[in-house]
Amino acid sequence: MKLRLLILVTIVGFAAVAVGWVYERSLRAPEEKVDMVIPDDIDYFLTNMNYRALDIEGKLDYQFYTPRLEHFPRNDVSRIEAPSMQIQTDTDPWLVDSLAGEYQHANNLVRLTQQVVMQRHGESPMQIYTESIRFEPDRELVTAESEILMVNPQARIRADFAEFDLARKIYKFTRTRSVYKNENS
Repeated sequence: MKLRLLILVTIVGFAAVAVGWVYERSLRAPEEKVDMVIPDDIDYFLTNMNYRALDIEGKLDYQFYTPRLEHFPRNDVSRIEAPSMQIQTDTDPWLVDSLAGEYQHANNLVRLTQQVVMQRHGESPMQIYTESIRFEPDRELVTAESEILMVNPQARIRADFAEFDLARKIYKFTRTRSVYKNENS
């Protein structure tokens, strides 16, 4: 009889603890519960990444640094957080910063968005401000996909569209408004 009573008391005790635990969990405030969302569409992410791409001759073509990169395997695109890029040219390199970007691996295409600033130092310094650019490393082509402002010591140019052929050093602007400074005045 004592053994049955001991087993019954033990079972009732475990049941009381379990009911109390479940009741206490249901009363807990929602902010105390951890809701961790684990994305199912990212296969890897990298932090503090420095990516370097070389040209056919083995020289540095371009590089970018990002505090975080997330790769999406379904469309083979990586989302880049606050990228900082350096594009090599025959003369002075272009430095490009933005708040966001993406890298399309299959097309070897970099798109930078949100407060994009391109600058070149040296003999012909220049700054370009826009909201979106597209960089095609294979063609050495940068296309501004939104309105731009280009500033250099001689001029301020606003344009609805711009294309920068970095290999041939040909810059095209569409629908421009500009102010030039005359050195003689």
